[in-house]
Amino acid sequence: MTTADLHLHTLYSDGTDTPRRVVELAKQAGLSAIAITDHDILDGYPEAFHAATELGIELLPGLEMSASSDGREVHVLGFLIDLADQPFQQLLADQRLRRIERIHEMIARLQRLGVVVTADDVFAEAGVEGTVGRPHVARALVRRGYVSTAKEAFDRYIGNHAPAYIPGSPMGPREAIHAIRQAGGVPVLAHPIYLKDDTVIEQLSREGLVGLEVYHSSHSPELIAHYEQLADHLGLLRTGGTDYHGSSKEGVPIGSVTVPYALVEALKQWKQNR
Repeated sequence: MTTADLHLHTLYSDGTDTPRRVVELAKQAGLSAIAITDHDILDGYPEAFHAATELGIELLPGLEMSASSDGREVHVLGFLIDLADQPFQQLLADQRLRRIERIHEMIARLQRLGVVVTADDVFAEAGVEGTVGRPHVARALVRRGYVSTAKEAFDRYIGNHAPAYIPGSPMGPREAIHAIRQAGGVPVLAHPIYLKDDTVIEQLSREGLVGLEVYHSSHSPELIAHYEQLADHLGLLRTGGTDYHGSSKEGVPIGSVTVPYALVEALKQWKQNR
């Protein structure tokens, strides 16, 4: 059976591998199709497409958009985006500017806590290619010796209920869904386990959401069965993937969570019939 992994990150966001390396690992894992879904950026696609063409893997244009609702982060995957859509590209540029502002706000809070880390430390972790986010702050804290692991950084300093936490994108998930659809894409709610609230999924399904990431590396078999039922009940397409981040999320290799290629075909069919 041909399979796909539809949730992969590169160093253009908070992953650690180049797009080419991600494609090479997907080839080694025997995948037929993948989607690189970096946060609020599509810039890794050209390099990945070149490698995918060379290695015989189908690459879906994709990304993971940041949004928030009632103080909670909500991430919306967008598949089959029109890369030439300029309004959407401008929206992503605005999202990335907000990310930079957020880092400066977090650094100010950390410094008030006596943690001597700078914005430049964080941006050095992110590199110059793509988006910056909390995982880069966590890596800077590890490098500075304030914590031993990224998990400890989130638990002590930058997690949702930690003292240096700053909310992310002010965009609501409804707006993210609309923007993806306007750019020709298919909006899918990412890793619903982190929401822990099915009523949000039900509401978004009435506001243009098309799919649900049923299969994810953080979903137990019981949760998968639950989300399969929920997706079918709401008429949402199913997707899934590893949520691979390279060495920043160890133990989750590419291809450890896959979906049948039929689910890729369902995404294409929805786009064709929209």
